[in-house]
Amino acid sequence: MKKIGMFAALLLLASCAHHRDVRPSADGIHRVVTRGPDKDEVERDAISQANHYCSERNKQSAAFVSEGTQYTGSMSESAHKTTRNASKAATVVGSGMGVFGGQNEANAGAVVGGAGVVGNIMTGGDAYTTEMRFKCQ
Repeated sequence: MKKIGMFAALLLLASCAHHRDVRPSADGIHRVVTRGPDKDEVERDAISQANHYCSERNKQSAAFVSEGTQYTGSMSESAHKTTRNASKAATVVGSGMGVFGGQNEANAGAVVGGAGVVGNIMTGGDAYTTEMRFKCQ
């Protein structure tokens, strides 16, 4: 019974926060700003939040007036992308070595996987900012 209650509470919290970055406007052109480590993810998140916001307004959908994404990270954008991709690969390879290899491979996998985790932490901040303006129709 406790598990069901916790699941219901988490579901309720997740549904309430689905358009947390939307800023309603009196003139009908609303704004959503999202931030994150990956360009595609922040853009998809902004679109999803705008659509969710509009769907709660008489089952309408978002019509985008303007949109833009900027790189706002502390390292160069190319270095960010390279480090992020290499970190993801190192995490996967390191995990595979640990699972499928012997003791020596497992140790090497832990080192490679650890490097991947460090790279993910370094590039896991809000490197991209997307701002979209939309109206519900």
